[in-house]
Amino acid sequence: MTGKYTEENTQPSMMSDKYKKINQSVLIRSTGNLPGGTIKCRIRGIAGRTHLVEIISDDPKAEPQYLECVKAGRIISKNKNSSMTAVGDIVAVMPGKKKKGKITTPKIMMIAPRQTTLSRTSIKTEKREHVIASNIDKLIILAAAASPRYNKKLLDRFLVSAELNGIEPIICINKIDLEEIEYLKENLAIYSALGIEIYFISATENIGVDEFRKSIEGYSSVLSGPSGVGKSTLLNQLLGDEVQAVSEISDRTDKGRHTTSAVRMFDLQDGVSTIIDTPGIREFGVWGLSREELHLYFHEFDDFNQLCKYSACTHTHEPYCAVKEAFIEELINDERYESYLNLYETLPDLRIKS
Repeated sequence: MTGKYTEENTQPSMMSDKYKKINQSVLIRSTGNLPGGTIKCRIRGIAGRTHLVEIISDDPKAEPQYLECVKAGRIISKNKNSSMTAVGDIVAVMPGKKKKGKITTPKIMMIAPRQTTLSRTSIKTEKREHVIASNIDKLIILAAAASPRYNKKLLDRFLVSAELNGIEPIICINKIDLEEIEYLKENLAIYSALGIEIYFISATENIGVDEFRKSIEGYSSVLSGPSGVGKSTLLNQLLGDEVQAVSEISDRTDKGRHTTSAVRMFDLQDGVSTIIDTPGIREFGVWGLSREELHLYFHEFDDFNQLCKYSACTHTHEPYCAVKEAFIEELINDERYESYLNLYETLPDLRIKS
């Protein structure tokens, strides 16, 4: 059931889901031996139960081969409290076998440990990690100059998550044809001051796209951001093909429609770089961080953290807080401090026993 990649075999199979939902811990075992005949693959796309995987070959000149898989009834994995599978995962797959005149569906038997992840708190439960993509080098945070305008609080959440997970962030502001570029650079200068790369582009006008492409060549990247900011248009420019459908912005909500409904990995034209496209994100709860640790990810606090009177200062309400004093004296950007307070309220407090 191997074969060359075609657009046709990236579509979800109409595989029936006969089993009832059960606790994920029942489906996972942390150790075990793989049966003979499994092959090493990388997940390239997920749509429902269907996983598109690429067979990893030792021959760099080999033609890519793909399989459509489902998860086995029991999977070897260390990810008991997170998404069982994610695009970018390295997996062991048991190929389909001929049985009663038919080829059985290939099954994912094992998930290798993830080196990096882009994760958020699951929308369904705050106690589970939703892994958006794994084994990536760079996070491209795509936002728009207008229609819809970028949200700095969302940018900050992405930046905290990227650093927390060892991923290099890049901010990419699209639709610069809708706003004055000098205003954008001034308004976002706080991020440049923090050492974060920012690119200002227009995907529809192909402005700045070539320069931006160079920054992700040779790396595995994930592209994320709200709906309507132009992810599909940018992908089409980067890949040189109409690979993703492009939708109109919803005039009623100004939030955009969810054009991308599945997560997929694409190859850039250099044949080395990859980029994972994701559905539009409206909410992003940072996973794996506590209130006590948050100040470590707002680096404009670094010069003031140790000057507070109380060693466990939260920089929210305590007297003699050097961070608050720096904010009052305008040594800390007001929007960043407000973003810190907003994110602080959403994180778990380790001092409170659950």
